[in-house]
Amino acid sequence: MPLNKDQILRYRILNACFKDTSRLYDINDLVECCQREMMETYEKGVSKRSVHNDIQKLQYQPYNVEFDEVLRKQHYYRYADTSFNLAVVEDLSPRERTALHDTVEFLRPICDDPDNASPLMQWMFMSLQRLEAGEPLAEKSPCVSFENNNLLAGMGNFNLLLSCVMEHKPVTLRYRSFRSKEAKNINVHPYYLKQYNGRWYLLATPEAHSNIAPYALDRILTVSLWNTEFRPSDVDFDALFADTIGITINPDSKAEQIVLRIAAKRYPYVETKPFSEKQKIVEKNDQTVTISFPMRVNVELISELLSFGCDIEVLEPLTLRNEIARQVEAARNLYSRVQKDGTPK
Repeated sequence: MPLNKDQILRYRILNACFKDTSRLYDINDLVECCQREMMETYEKGVSKRSVHNDIQKLQYQPYNVEFDEVLRKQHYYRYADTSFNLAVVEDLSPRERTALHDTVEFLRPICDDPDNASPLMQWMFMSLQRLEAGEPLAEKSPCVSFENNNLLAGMGNFNLLLSCVMEHKPVTLRYRSFRSKEAKNINVHPYYLKQYNGRWYLLATPEAHSNIAPYALDRILTVSLWNTEFRPSDVDFDALFADTIGITINPDSKAEQIVLRIAAKRYPYVETKPFSEKQKIVEKNDQTVTISFPMRVNVELISELLSFGCDIEVLEPLTLRNEIARQVEAARNLYSRVQKDGTPK
């Protein structure tokens, strides 16, 4: 009888524990490991009886697991031969194994080029390779972490929105902005999904408007299809965001030449994580490095510049310099409001 997805996950977890020579596992440890992974993966627990039954089944055909007899007498579980590997992947159907192999081969030319493959894609490719080879995916400790806010609301709408963007389908959003207490329906033509600063945004043009607006997914309550003809956009979003930080955009605005003077001690950070791919050095000495790059001025750029404090000075454009100076002065005034004992007013 083929294994169900719960059994496959438990077998992979047990396999990793049985191979682990860094510590000993008794039945309670094994249940705890299975419980943790089952909750994270399927949001369901597992009983001690189920894990005990798994261990019993694994000692017979087709797995033939053999445990270290000395440790078993002490009520611990470890393979007699820790190089043994439980090939749970064999429980995949021929069609599933073929699909897995085809996926690995499709990703291989992309992931073989580290300049084009993102860390997430490389991790996924390595995981699929391990799965294809019959190696366990469950790890005792995580080996990589990606920035993701699991508490962020609205991600349940992501697949539907992505499908509508790809298939050019207008949608009606039930949307409640941060400035409004009441939700309202907004008809939009969706064009692009973008993640910024831990949040996902849908970029779309609302009905009766021509400007593209961002809609935070965590403020979208529901999504439904809007029965109207899709209105395409001629905006090249890749080119647009090459000269834009964040998601506040006006496609009609022009990128301005930004000139910054950066403290030499802080420049290595800017050099390794540039504001723009077009960033270049204008002047350099022992104290400062002056750089320039084209960028649209928006609230996200201003926020990024302010985060550097006194380590960055805006030289051009003058309008941006004045805005930074205004906000710095406002902050100074805020922090200068203290009582005689030095506490904030």
